Amino acid sequence: MGDVMRTMQQPSLAALVGQTAFMPDSDVSESICLEIEGLSKSFGAFVALNTIDLTIYEGEFVCFLGPSGCGKTTLLRAIAGLEPQSSGRIVQMGKEISHLPPQQRDFGIVFQSYALFPNLTIADNIAYGLRNQGHSRQALQARVHELMCLIGLEGSEKKYPAQLSGGQQQRVALARALATKPGLLLLDEPLSALDAQVRVHLRQQIKALQKTLGVTTVMVTHDQEEALTMADRIVVMNHGVIEQIGTPEEVYRHPKSAFVAQFVGNMNFLSAEVCSPTAVMLGAQRYTTQPHAFENKRPVHLAIRPEEVVLTSSGQADSQLEARVIHIEYLGAFLRLTCDVTSADIQLRVDIQHADAVQHQIQLGKDVHLALPAASCRVFRQDGN
Repeated sequence: MGDVMRTMQQPSLAALVGQTAFMPDSDVSESICLEIEGLSKSFGAFVALNTIDLTIYEGEFVCFLGPSGCGKTTLLRAIAGLEPQSSGRIVQMGKEISHLPPQQRDFGIVFQSYALFPNLTIADNIAYGLRNQGHSRQALQARVHELMCLIGLEGSEKKYPAQLSGGQQQRVALARALATKPGLLLLDEPLSALDAQVRVHLRQQIKALQKTLGVTTVMVTHDQEEALTMADRIVVMNHGVIEQIGTPEEVYRHPKSAFVAQFVGNMNFLSAEVCSPTAVMLGAQRYTTQPHAFENKRPVHLAIRPEEVVLTSSGQADSQLEARVIHIEYLGAFLRLTCDVTSADIQLRVDIQHADAVQHQIQLGKDVHLALPAASCRVFRQDGN
């Protein structure tokens, strides 16, 4: 089984959202696997986690997503007992584990660095955690063979880690974490050290493996695409707090804060003024938006994703922006235009398909007409909340 899936073009985040239903898997049980209540962690005066509340169900694949320093890895390490919390509770399968040492918690963990033993064969690496459980030699060999087949590396039992590629080593690390049949699998940015195409292939393998085994999985990542394609639910974190919890579609289509809107995908933020519960003024033009609770005359941001802006012909839509194309970025599956809006001092990013670019004869300096569909126009406070 090769590590590289060759693809001609990388899809946009919007395309990834559109290709998948992004509802929790029907096999996900309603039984609670992990409950986190009021969890906080401080390092001196620095608050890494601030009153985290989270419930994870059996069989779920949950991603902690956020920028560096947001607290996602600290939360994972607290679950594992590697970074004890300052306050709060952690309950796994009805048993409180808040103050148990790591060896007494029921989890397997895979690190970014693989952490394989270089002096042990692949088979011995996978069997390492099983040796203290009193299994017979025959049972050990059977379990190792089962896992080697599961990760597609059967026949490599006698090799050493240095003889494998990075993607293969990460699969071995995954097999070792699963060897003891843990109730919870923790993945700490397991793909970030791999090149782009290997990551795409391996994330498909990890998700398929998780669905096959039904093991509850929590993965830390800063990669939006990984979270969107792998998770049943995404926990978006920033500055030690949870900004939003939801399915990939909920997080992408219905961000609850400007931070989520900007971090997951791309978003245009246009300065506007509220004129009704469902409309704002952008310059002298009124635009219908999703319903909001801001009072009239309040300065806000009208937010719309680049792929949601519609390229139209003159007079085709009631509310149009006249703009000029000042930059074209080729992104494989689509083009990203930067458009200078002539009626206001703003720039708008617009993602279009190649066929649309040909139809509208898009080139630098081209004058275009843009429509902002009401269903795609969100309203956020200008202070970023």
